[in-house]
This record gives sequence, C-alpha cells and structure tokens, in this order.
Amino acid sequence: MSSERPAQRFGEIPGAPFGTTWRTRRECFEAGVHHQFEAGISGTEADGAFSIVVSGQYKDDKDNGDTIIYTGSGGHKPGDRTREQVRDQEWTDFGNEALRKSSKTGKPVCVIRGYEFDSEFAPWEGFRYDGLYICKRAWKEKNSDGYYDICRYKMERVPGQPPLHRRSTAIGRYKPLPGSEVVQPPAPAPVPVTGRQRIMQQIKASMDYEASSLGLPVDR
Repeated sequence: MSSERPAQRFGEIPGAPFGTTWRTRRECFEAGVHHQFEAGISGTEADGAFSIVVSGQYKDDKDNGDTIIYTGSGGHKPGDRTREQVRDQEWTDFGNEALRKSSKTGKPVCVIRGYEFDSEFAPWEGFRYDGLYICKRAWKEKNSDGYYDICRYKMERVPGQPPLHRRSTAIGRYKPLPGSEVVQPPAPAPVPVTGRQRIMQQIKASMDYEASSLGLPVDR
C-alpha cells in the first residue's frame, strides 16, 4: 500500500484536486495527502511542513477561511485524545519545527479540514482537502487558559484557488460570506438547541399534554 502512495511533496497532490474528501484519516494517509495517521503536521525539520490537518484537536485553533491561526502539537499526556494541556509546547515537539521552517521558506502547505472542527469551513463529514496555504509567521504565546505556552502559526491561503466550501447557513449558525460555496448538511440537518430553548420546549410539551388530557385545544 505504501508503495502506491505518492511521495511527500510541496504543492498539489496528483489525484487529489481541491475539494477531495476522504471518510477517515487512514484514507487521507493512503491517498498520500497527509503522511501521518494522527499527528496534525506532516513534514521534516530540514524541508518544512508538507501538510497540516485542521480538525479541532486544540481549542485554540481559529479558522477564518482564508486565514487560519493554527496550534502546534504536544503539551498533553501521551494517548490523551482530549488534548488537555499539561505542559508547555516546545518547538521540539513533533511537527512544530517543520511548520516553523515553512514560515521561513514560504513553501506552500496542503491544508486538510476535518469534520470534528467547530468551524463554518469544516466539512460535515470526513476530511477534505482545501488547497494550499503559506505559513506567514510562527511564534509562542500562552494558551486561552493562560497557563501553558503553545506554538502558533498564521496560515494564509494562496490566492487564485477555487472558493472555499462553507457549512449551510440554513440552520442559523453561520453567517453567509460572498464568494464562498455553501454546502448543505447531510439529512437530517442538525438543529442547534440552547439550554433555554430545551427548557421552554419541555414546559410547552408538559402544558400541551395537560391541556390535551382535559380536552382543551392544544396550541400548535
């Protein structure tokens, strides 16, 4: 299987045009788009990063579409999939030095967005190739909790590529943006419900049941 996988390279991956989606990280790996099963950064310290996966593993990630503020790897307990930070991230943590190298070389980095990321630009399902970005800057700062250092990267999308896909605005969660392609969610569409809405729904259901049992008309 590995012999059929394209070698790591900078730029577009043959056979994987913009918008190509894979069901799992394994499929993405086997397609040769991201040469890591779990790590979010694929590359080398000498050459730089070839690709990154933006999947919401770190809560400090920020996705504005054409600009991504990406969080480096490390700082959590090995095997802890919650990614709860227990120490400072270091440049020597896996992949961090590779992406920092990219901020110096300016070579393009393939970006794959995952469905788990709470972003209007994330796919509803699977992992999707969203084109090439340039790492413009690498630095360290405190995480959002203010306790530990994290490695940070500013990724900017290379101009001239197809418009990004966006999650549908039909469910009222995301704002429309000109120049982007709206993608409808798979049926049935998820409907966000706040805690207050849920309580009001429960109260109404109880009142409707009581009115129905008394033979009174139910307000629909």
